[in-house]
Amino acid sequence: MKAKVNMDGGLLKNKSNSLIKKILVGATLATTLGMGFWASKAFYTIKEVIDGDTFVTSENQYVRFDKVDAPEIDYCLGKQSKDELSKLILNKKVFIKVSYIEQNRNRLIGSVYTTNGDVEETMLKKGLATLRGGAKRDNLSNATNYAQNKNLGVYSNLCTQQENLQKPECNIKGNNRDGQRMYRFPGCKNYDSTLVQLYRGDQWFCTEAEAKKAGFTKGGDCK
Repeated sequence: MKAKVNMDGGLLKNKSNSLIKKILVGATLATTLGMGFWASKAFYTIKEVIDGDTFVTSENQYVRFDKVDAPEIDYCLGKQSKDELSKLILNKKVFIKVSYIEQNRNRLIGSVYTTNGDVEETMLKKGLATLRGGAKRDNLSNATNYAQNKNLGVYSNLCTQQENLQKPECNIKGNNRDGQRMYRFPGCKNYDSTLVQLYRGDQWFCTEAEAKKAGFTKGGDCK
């Protein structure tokens, strides 16, 4: 998700450079010596939560989860995802295991832990985040399966739908995938298998004209 840029340009200067080095050293030692060593490592206080997967430390360093995505604020359960992450880490101390530095956005990408455990795992288990493609950690896959099997959060019919529950007559499905927007109507070959995942920016439309106006194009399987 997009993080706000600190307009003073100081994210990677002096204090921030020192912070990044400090976090990277801690992450390296933790990886080398194991989880039991974390108890002696520096923790970082979170002063602001941007959304369900991005936050800011007290040193003004932006950090984003490595393994999970949360809904955008304006999407289904986006605000609830942010609120849940706030409960877990806001004004609390966390350990950050850095995977890499995203230079173009001046932010750290990594996994985050509190004394209560893996924060990404908690968000996944509540159904308020989804596992990123290619991400591999058994505990995260298990947490995802738990939320899916119990239809929690984004996997509930509030956010994942085959039918338009609010306006059944508006049955055109609009999918938003990696910036590509496509709509399907009853009669399209893949209509029945198409899910409307409102937490990903999918939408329902009443007419094709409405879908086109919103920037969606007709699916290639539609006649």
